[in-house]
Amino acid sequence: MMPIIDKRIHSAGFVDPDTLSVRPIGLRTFNYDFLAVTISGEAFFLVKENGLSSIVKKISMVYVPAGKRHLYDPRDRKSWKNYWVLFDREAVNASFHKLLPTPGITVLNEFDTIEDHWNKMILCTLENDVSAKEHAFCLLHNILYEISRQSVTSDRNKKSSSVKYTLDIMHKNLREAELNFEKTANSHGICLDTLRKRFKRETNVSLHQYFIQLKINAAKIMLSNLSYNISDIAGFLGFEDPYYFSRLFKNKTNFSPKKYRESLNNEQELILESEPPLSENKRGALTK
Repeated sequence: MMPIIDKRIHSAGFVDPDTLSVRPIGLRTFNYDFLAVTISGEAFFLVKENGLSSIVKKISMVYVPAGKRHLYDPRDRKSWKNYWVLFDREAVNASFHKLLPTPGITVLNEFDTIEDHWNKMILCTLENDVSAKEHAFCLLHNILYEISRQSVTSDRNKKSSSVKYTLDIMHKNLREAELNFEKTANSHGICLDTLRKRFKRETNVSLHQYFIQLKINAAKIMLSNLSYNISDIAGFLGFEDPYYFSRLFKNKTNFSPKKYRESLNNEQELILESEPPLSENKRGALTK
């Protein structure tokens, strides 16, 4: 029997610590829209185009349009659980008008209803049956509708002007070893302690830890380019001691810079074609 290819949903699946070992890490690009929900643990999320990074917490969704190069990796591989689906945006827009979420991170109120739909959708995508494919698309509609109904978007524009300014300063000065946050606070007429509290309240991360995480994010991107050696990357990001940089990188990612680069080189670039064979769909259900 010939495999039935449904271009509307490429594949869907679930990742837990038992299946995480076969999941590629690092920068990825899909030819389909990518929707995923972290249900346990936390994940690091970065879209290369804008360089903005965030921590994805429990019961939070990420949505990445097709063609956008991004990172979406667990902070702790032992606790992370994640549902995902790859789908065709035009087909969804044609059938489910205005149900697509805002690109980036969306915080959900609860996941029980969505989880039931998602588990059924995964099973349907693996069936070589027209009615199952149709049912999977209907379940995707239910998922998107529920997300639209209950979501509270994590919008950067809601951040106070002092926090947005501080974020901008961080992104523009990754090569600096340290930043003068007191000067940043004073420029907005507030003290450093007020900026610290406000920044932590609006980002869930301290000033120092956020700046360090930005450097680690940038290092991940640079490690994918073999023309940079590790010492050069450390120096570029303001670390005078490359050994300290390596220790810090391993502490944040569970990989040394060398091992992280090797993992990127060993894993074939994950760019999905528009019409993969059915066997790719079944294998993919374990590895996003």
